[in-house]
Amino acid sequence: MGNGNIFDQNELAKVMIPWADIILTGPLSIVCAYGIIKEKSWAFLMGIAVSEIYIFDSVLVFISIFWNSDYSILLIVPAISGFAIGTAYIIYLLNRKVILKPTA
Repeated sequence: MGNGNIFDQNELAKVMIPWADIILTGPLSIVCAYGIIKEKSWAFLMGIAVSEIYIFDSVLVFISIFWNSDYSILLIVPAISGFAIGTAYIIYLLNRKVILKPTA
């Protein structure tokens, strides 16, 4: 990670997280945001799944940062942002008790 263009990498481990973000996390985030704005019932649960992906990706980046001793701000800031956004959304839902509401 942090070794230039993802199209120029030779090792799969260096492009797994960026490609996962492009292929999965990005589109899911857009669909989820649309659903939340339109107040769709599926969007809140999907938001939790996307938040968990952000948290998991951030933890993987943190591990690679410490493993490689590469404390670049270009790696740290996105990882902290993803972790904070994912955690904040889950805390927000738990405080609103959106998930725990009984349906009639």
